[in-house]
Amino acid sequence: MKKKCAWVLTLALLAVVMMPGMAFATGETEGSAAETDASEGVVTLDTLDALSAQEAEDPQADLKKAMEISPLPADAVIADGVYIENIDVSGMTAEQALESVLSRVEELGKKKFTLTLEGADDVEPIVVEMSELGLGTQGLAESVMEAVSLGKSGNLIVRYKAEKDLQVTNKKYDLKLAFDKNSVTDFITEKTADLAVEPVNAELTHSGDGFSVSQSKTGIKVNKDATVTAIMKALGSWNKEDATVAAVAEITQPERTTELLSMVQDKLGSFTVNSSASTEKFKNLSRGMELTSGTLIMPGESWSMHAALSPFSAENGYTEQIAYQDGGYVMEYGGGICQLATTLYNAALRAEVHVSKRFNHSMTVGYTDYGLDATVNDGGSKDLELTNDFDFPIYIEGSASRSSTTYTIWGLETRPSNRTLKFYGVTISESYLPDEVTVDPNMAPGTEKVVQATSYPALVAEAYKEVWVDGALVDKIKLHTDKYRASARKVVRGPDAPAVDPNAPTDPNAPADPNAPTDPAAPTEAPATDPAPTDPAADPGTGTAS
Repeated sequence: MKKKCAWVLTLALLAVVMMPGMAFATGETEGSAAETDASEGVVTLDTLDALSAQEAEDPQADLKKAMEISPLPADAVIADGVYIENIDVSGMTAEQALESVLSRVEELGKKKFTLTLEGADDVEPIVVEMSELGLGTQGLAESVMEAVSLGKSGNLIVRYKAEKDLQVTNKKYDLKLAFDKNSVTDFITEKTADLAVEPVNAELTHSGDGFSVSQSKTGIKVNKDATVTAIMKALGSWNKEDATVAAVAEITQPERTTELLSMVQDKLGSFTVNSSASTEKFKNLSRGMELTSGTLIMPGESWSMHAALSPFSAENGYTEQIAYQDGGYVMEYGGGICQLATTLYNAALRAEVHVSKRFNHSMTVGYTDYGLDATVNDGGSKDLELTNDFDFPIYIEGSASRSSTTYTIWGLETRPSNRTLKFYGVTISESYLPDEVTVDPNMAPGTEKVVQATSYPALVAEAYKEVWVDGALVDKIKLHTDKYRASARKVVRGPDAPAVDPNAPTDPNAPADPNAPTDPAAPTEAPATDPAPTDPAADPGTGTAS
């Protein structure tokens, strides 16, 4: 009786276990045979944000490892009614099923991905294939091995039930897709420069009618990090069709806006240096004006005159002209350009622009007060640098002629009209060197040639600024103390002429007659008629008759 009851209970339990549609928690999804079209596919990207290039799987390698440890033979085939996504893998081996699914992934990789930039209608969108975003799979080898094992693993009851379930309901495994975040980031880095719209700066021009300013425009650029996040989020719910995502954009402002440049309207300071220029020097001055006139210095910016003028070469439009070097003169490209530095320095003083770098000449110059000159040199160790500490731009305008150079600095006048400035230099000490004489034995005795006609003093000068209000001096400021080196006048002479014997005859070609009488007034033999005249060029005491 007990054996019979146990047998009946076993059959009852078996019947319950084998009820159609009943399934163990294996992680698979189920569906009817009619639920296998492409629209049923589900993309799960649970670990999308954490996925990196190093974490991307190699399904072929993973399947090979799984088959090596599986008790099933390599030629075991998948039972009927088994699908991976919408792909019927019934009757396939594990390798065949894997290749079939990867073919589907390859097809999906050809779907188009379009990245647009909102607000930039004239910018072409970027279109790539999904494969370029690192499209891959997750857990594919595991799903294939589970499909092969279905109905072939577990105890008798589990295998029997699996077979019965497949006769009623298809077994379908999800195809889990993933996009490599590193690939998406690389795509954004490489491609989004083409999406950017550069801002357009306003342009300032000056004519006889005053200043005119063009209209500035804002730009658009892609926020790379935010765009990567937006793309990854969109791909997390990808429907396996062509997709479009809008890049996360940021507005970029031009550096020079119309509003800011419109503040330039007043003359802040101007200065003219009167100095005649040779043809070659004038070419250098004109070229320097071309490179500096029209300069706009924005608030907070520093401007280097050396950087604007260099390189000093024939290719940059300069000619050779005299310049100071090592206490003397040399010929170099751009010679004489320092006159522009002096002119602009004095204009900047009057505009009260901050002079952040300034150097005086090595020797004095004659076209401005000592202590109020400025220079630049070829190597850049001496420079004139202006820094705009105002909250408005400043505009530099210049001109050159054969007799003068002028710079004017424009901006927004905020100083009271009853306030005036005065600048001057004061000589503290001055001394000169004696002529520097060099003897050239190849020159004619007693001759000389002037190599450097000017003697430059060793000089110390101080520069001052005075502030006057309503005609009264309210402030006196010492700007700096300058030192100038001495340079002597340079002369090359021939050797000294030999000493002259005062007793020697004046005419070396007419030697004295030894037979002539020593006293022309008492000849030894008087002529019968008129006496012979004496030579007026002869020394009366030593001369001889001619």
